[in-house]
Amino acid sequence: TKATGLAWLAPHLGVGQTDILAFGDMPNDVPMLRWAGHGVAVADGHPAALSAADAVTAACADDGVAAYLERLFP
Repeated sequence: TKATGLAWLAPHLGVGQTDILAFGDMPNDVPMLRWAGHGVAVADGHPAALSAADAVTAACADDGVAAYLERLFP
């Protein structure tokens, strides 16, 4: 899964789980959204992804991921 990949990669890069920001929109993203220190779903995502996320951003068509990142890193 994507969560498994992040869990493997993070320590190799010296990044802690709590420092991971993950974006997702579908059920296959749920484990990653739950594993990451902060999981964000896009507004038009699957209900399972929305419920697993710590936050929800604008829809994909509205550049939700970019908008979220611009708020975090002005």
